[in-house]
Order: sequence, then C-alpha cells, then structure tokens
Amino acid sequence: MGKLERGAGLRSLSAIANSGSSEAGSFAYDEDTLRSLIKKWLELADHYEGSLKRVNLGEVKPPGLDFASERHAKAANSSGKAYMAYLAQNYEYSIQQAQLLQNTLDDYLGVEHHSVADFNKTEVEETGPQAGI
Repeated sequence: MGKLERGAGLRSLSAIANSGSSEAGSFAYDEDTLRSLIKKWLELADHYEGSLKRVNLGEVKPPGLDFASERHAKAANSSGKAYMAYLAQNYEYSIQQAQLLQNTLDDYLGVEHHSVADFNKTEVEETGPQAGI
C-alpha cells in the first residue's frame, strides 16, 4: 500500500487512492467558513474583472510597413487576446465557485438560492473599486 509500481500507470494510482481504511473520509464547513470562502472567490473575481477593464490587449499596430513588423504585431495581438480570454475564463470560474458555495450555504440555511452576481455588485458599491491582478 502507498507504493507506485513503475509503468503501472493509473491503475496503481487508483489502487492507492482507494486503499484507505474502511472508514469513509468526510469534511464539513460551518456557516462562517462558507461565507468567508464566498467572499474570497468574489474578491478574486473582482481582481480578474478589474484587470479585464484596465487592459485592452490585442490591438497592437505594426511599427513599420515591413513583413517583420507585421508578424511581430500579429504575434503580440494573438498573445494579448489569449491573455484577455484567460482573464475572462478565470473571472467566470471564480463566480461559478462562489455561486456553488452560496447555493450550499442557502441549502444549509434552508432559504431560497441567491445569486452571487447581485451580492457582488452590492459589495463593490460599498467598498469601491478593487485593485486588479
């Protein structure tokens, strides 16, 4: 148990993962922990959103009319657009994680599910703009 066999691949990893004692592991969050985690995910989403609003990558003009200038501008634009997509994807992921935790908290409290998007807008208005990443 706990030993990887060379070349055995995923089967050995699965065997290790499933080789625990007969007791099932578990974890639990209390209400304060859930609220804290929701807040942290929303803060992270705010950072990504702030970065998206501050930068406008992907619109580099070639410095010259030569072939090399055009290629460098094209590469810079491609990289900038990929970075913007990365920021947008991580913003959405952060909001989704906050929403999952909010749903869990609402279920625990026995109340109707609330949207973290509404909660997040209220928080930003109260505290002002957040610094980005």
